[in-house]
Amino acid sequence: MEIKVLKAGENYIELQIDGEEHTLGNLIKGYLMRVQGVKFASYAKPHPLIDSIIVKIMTDGSISPKEALIKAIELAEADTNKFIEEVKNIEKR
Repeated sequence: MEIKVLKAGENYIELQIDGEEHTLGNLIKGYLMRVQGVKFASYAKPHPLIDSIIVKIMTDGSISPKEALIKAIELAEADTNKFIEEVKNIEKR
């Protein structure tokens, strides 16, 4: 995975993430929309034969796009850890 900044501003960032597809794009977009201060989040896969996605994040200024992305990743990590614990407890029920 390689991340390239394509465009960056105070309230906007556009990243190219090489080596990734829809799975990560959907995950990031979904969690970004849960972060307070995010006005817009999307991703696109520019070409079906290229393993790369473009992630776009716009905030209202109360949080930077980079901070929003970090919070979204932390939320995803917390949910993943919770899911792992639930799966481990299946046998105990």
